[in-house]
Amino acid sequence: MSTSSPAPAPAPSHTPTPAASVILIPWDPDSPSHIERMYEQRVACGWKAEQVESWRELQRSGKITLQWVVLSPTDLSLFTKIAKHSNAYPTQSTPLLDTATSLGGKPRPEIEITEKEFMPVGHISLNTEYEEPGFVEPEEGLYFIATFWISPTLQSLGLGRASMDAVEKMAISEPLNARVLALSTVANEYAGKKERWEALGREPPVLSNQDWYARRGYVVFKRVEEKWSEKDPMGKEWWFPAVFMRKDI
Repeated sequence: MSTSSPAPAPAPSHTPTPAASVILIPWDPDSPSHIERMYEQRVACGWKAEQVESWRELQRSGKITLQWVVLSPTDLSLFTKIAKHSNAYPTQSTPLLDTATSLGGKPRPEIEITEKEFMPVGHISLNTEYEEPGFVEPEEGLYFIATFWISPTLQSLGLGRASMDAVEKMAISEPLNARVLALSTVANEYAGKKERWEALGREPPVLSNQDWYARRGYVVFKRVEEKWSEKDPMGKEWWFPAVFMRKDI
């Protein structure tokens, strides 16, 4: 069981923008500015900020393939969106440089290391192993989608969908050559659902993450009844069930 946030993926977009598109740029585990920005984004996310330092060696080895989500330069509202994100997170208002020398544990071609400036508005990772042992055994060609965050100021604009499109496309190519993608998320139905959300002072999502991923072709292969928890204002801990989903790509 885990006490992490019960929302390990960005809120699904209810009205996705067909034109939304993003590019993915590798996280550089040897760049102080990349490390600091990842820490800031994990703080904004609300969990795992303390793990950023440990991700550095995992990124180098290819056990995780952590990438920045960057708005496409063809986005007609590019500057408006960047300004909206930067105003909400002033410490994230300066650009980073594309300097990562490896991806998936393999050297990046020099032509891809552009050293050009970019503004990340989120991040996503493909991991060779699930974040906690004992839940899912690793297998060749299987990668877990993890550490997925999109700036809350830009959610419901189709960027979650665009990020998944981009990561699924790159996963089947070098250097990963993935055959299956998997993930875990909060189950869409469970006993006492209304009571739990009321105790936490929030409304349950209109469209659950499970349903959103199912629309993308991911199917449930495992369920864990107590996976994530949160405490209400009275200190009572409320557990949320997880479903594990996978998709052959």
